Amino acid sequence: MKKLSRFLLLTCFSFFSCGESKQDDILEIPVDIDQNISLPLSDIVEELITVELELTDESLINPDRIKRVLLDENHIIITEMEKILVFNKKGKFVRAIGSRGQGPGEYTGIRSIAMGEKNRRLFVISSSKIICYDLDGNCLRESKTDPGWSVTDMNYINDELLLVTEQYSRKDEKGLFNHSAVYRLNDELQIKDSCTIRKTYFERTGLYIHPHEDFILYRNPTVSLYFSDLYHNMQNPAETVLRDTLYRLEKNNLIPALKLKFKNNGIDGSGNKFIQLFNMYRSTRYVFAVYRNDLNNNFYRFCYDTKTGKGYNMQDGYTDDINNIEKRKSIRPLNTDAEIFYYWHTHMNPNDLEEPNPTLYIGKLKK
Repeated sequence: MKKLSRFLLLTCFSFFSCGESKQDDILEIPVDIDQNISLPLSDIVEELITVELELTDESLINPDRIKRVLLDENHIIITEMEKILVFNKKGKFVRAIGSRGQGPGEYTGIRSIAMGEKNRRLFVISSSKIICYDLDGNCLRESKTDPGWSVTDMNYINDELLLVTEQYSRKDEKGLFNHSAVYRLNDELQIKDSCTIRKTYFERTGLYIHPHEDFILYRNPTVSLYFSDLYHNMQNPAETVLRDTLYRLEKNNLIPALKLKFKNNGIDGSGNKFIQLFNMYRSTRYVFAVYRNDLNNNFYRFCYDTKTGKGYNMQDGYTDDINNIEKRKSIRPLNTDAEIFYYWHTHMNPNDLEEPNPTLYIGKLKK
């Protein structure tokens, strides 16, 4: 599958030391939060591939714990919270990479993972270190991370490892703050450069970490990073600005690309933010988002077709009318190619004595 460029999606608050630009003449997309439909995948998919993942004693997959799927020319890599499994393109299990533990080349848990296709490297963020493996499973090097970092996402772009980090409960003369940044690392895991995204001050500390990822995506020929309400202060509701703008990053400048328009800008009559926008990205044709509506406490998926000008707001996800799967599905982008998405579904047959591995579905979007 053709590798496309990177497109950084970023929502805005506080300040951007990378250089903020005017939001003039950008695409504004309305989101009808009262709508609840399901979009058939056949409407947006050009091609859909089905991969049955082999079940062995070593390759058991728990769909609820999958963190990311990576693809290269020959492999499918399924990453859970505590293991990395490599399959070939037909779904046959090849090997596990690394193992749980405290020793060299071991991880206590996996926060994020990225892959360099050209150099055949896997980069894994564990609780306190970055580990680099080759695709044969050999540990090539590892490096301790800053103890104050919380890495929320990473991607390997243009021969660099990009990390989105949050440093929270820091203090300076103005008070307590969270500091969000992008770091660029080389293959030796050394920091080459960094860029502040925002610095947010609070009266008292309080954290909420939401379960969404996929903030650094690659869509040719730009790098795109989206930074949402990964962390917000639960004891101080003053953060009522909805981060609703998608940016692209060009030479350390954040350029507004598009804006999602919610009812009343996502603020209720009491001045509280009732829209929590968790995730947003763009392919060539479509804009996707995940948000929660606190008025009914439901999660929604949103898709906007820039070609037709139609938006689709979905509480329960997309309808797989191609494979006739009854349950609606949530799709995730391939972080190395925003034109590709994936999802999975576990098919149980009446004669199955044990639950099989989930089936992986890989789709290519229309343009």
